[in-house]
Amino acid sequence: MINKEVVYKKFGKRIDDYSENAVVQKQMAKKLVSLLPRKQFSSVLEIGSYTGFLTREISQNIDYNSYLAIDVVEKSGEYLKKIDDKIEFQKCDIENFETKQKFDLIISNASLQWCSDFEGIIKKLLGALNNGGVLAISIFSPDNLKEIKEVFGVSLNYPDETVIKKVFGENSVIFKDEISLKFDSPLDVLRHLKYTGVNSLNDLPMGYCRIKEALNILNDRFDNTLTYYPIYIKNERKL
Repeated sequence: MINKEVVYKKFGKRIDDYSENAVVQKQMAKKLVSLLPRKQFSSVLEIGSYTGFLTREISQNIDYNSYLAIDVVEKSGEYLKKIDDKIEFQKCDIENFETKQKFDLIISNASLQWCSDFEGIIKKLLGALNNGGVLAISIFSPDNLKEIKEVFGVSLNYPDETVIKKVFGENSVIFKDEISLKFDSPLDVLRHLKYTGVNSLNDLPMGYCRIKEALNILNDRFDNTLTYYPIYIKNERKL
């Protein structure tokens, strides 16, 4: 079970370091927007806006009349105002978000893996689409950061492709990608994980000898490389 309070604090603390280090999430945001079937949506809901990687891509490539962004970190709203002062921001966890509004585009980049009930959230979001609306998300597959799982034995409980296909339905577009990052040292690997908030390493009770062993494995077996496996999903609600 994900400890949401730990997640909130971690991302709140690292927000100013995130943009410089989250190169994979930035690539994913660009890719996700490129998959949208059209360039105009009347109403947009963005989930997990954080520093605005995805927000910026949408504002530069998509026309919209209204834009609501939600995130668990209050400071996210400050970043979004620098992108477009028309954006409405709400500090909220998507699992607690309630609205009667329907949207033409609901979109989320690399954030829904933190949900406790992924299937329930996707069903909720599909139900919040207008006819002809689009739900587009990126998330990570279970083999994401396999190096860290092998070295430290930690990983999020990412939904597999079978679950994704079941909850999104047969009419969805779903495909997987692979992105590798090479670092100069194992310490740089850990620094990257720390500043992007994608791990639970800070919660591991490891002594000096265990950390040294882990650093050696990252260097010798994995050549200081991390492998991300994004999954992109797009669902269009038929008229």
